[in-house]
Amino acid sequence: MILPRPTLPLLFLTVLTAGAVDFKKDIEPILEKNCYECHSEKNKKRKGGFVFDELETFKLDIADNDVAQIRPGKPAESHFLEVIVNPDHDRHMPPDDQLSSGDIKKLTEWITEGASFEKNDGTKPMVAAAPKKDLPPIMSWTNLEGKTIRAGFVRLDGENVVLRMPANGAEVPYPLAKLSPESVKQAQESGAP
Repeated sequence: MILPRPTLPLLFLTVLTAGAVDFKKDIEPILEKNCYECHSEKNKKRKGGFVFDELETFKLDIADNDVAQIRPGKPAESHFLEVIVNPDHDRHMPPDDQLSSGDIKKLTEWITEGASFEKNDGTKPMVAAAPKKDLPPIMSWTNLEGKTIRAGFVRLDGENVVLRMPANGAEVPYPLAKLSPESVKQAQESGAP
């Protein structure tokens, strides 16, 4: 079983200013390295109808509606992020690989900050209008008995990882000592600043 790489706990900020993720500097290199082979105008490949190197086309997949692949300010509702984070997804991307936790953090922050292609120079705030009920991306957690738990990372709390259950949104502390070494590492990386 392939375990997902950790993501950031999704802390939805109302206003983000300087230090925001820059598409050109932070996101485009991730897409070029991991996605352009199959989703690129330059390579004349539009698998699934998606293109990430032609921004006018890519923008069509970014909107705040139920059919958009990326919902600005709402990473937990962005199908784009779900297929990257969840290795059990039937259309997991990249197909035979997993992005690093750092790359997933940047993508999550970029979507949280509004999924803009424009550089935020800090002079104007970028608003992320995510509702408080958003759930973090669902991840797979394996315990020492080999059972898989599907839940979102919330935070580390002493000797526990606090997970958010997708069915009801409840936060449940789970002892790190009862998780597999891979899941412990995932929790520690997810909680890293």
